[in-house]
Amino acid sequence: MRRLIPSLVCSGLSLCALTWAPQGQAAADSWRRAVPYPQASSETKAAAVAVINGAGSEECLRGKLSNALLQLSNSCDVNGQSTSACELAGRLSGQDGELSVGEMLSTSRSLLLMLEGDTSSTD
Repeated sequence: MRRLIPSLVCSGLSLCALTWAPQGQAAADSWRRAVPYPQASSETKAAAVAVINGAGSEECLRGKLSNALLQLSNSCDVNGQSTSACELAGRLSGQDGELSVGEMLSTSRSLLLMLEGDTSSTD
């Protein structure tokens, strides 16, 4: 029996759809969803600002931040980026469970500092 896992497909930060895909297929197709690093970085900043400003419900903000972290992590992997923000995004997007409100706030503040100060490097 093939195991289905949730796969979130987004168009920008406002329109997302949750789909179910076979586990191997979702992983294999992740490169197709990668966006250029500057776009992923910009959308991550927007999500972080929304969290800090409380611009939405807790669930909505958690989703925005989680989607942005996953998108940034995918972009970093595909584009060969190695930054502190990429490392944080990769670590958080791969963890089980959800971030608490306090963790979302501290992560958002950290991301804004990292994305403003990072000089991207290619490995």
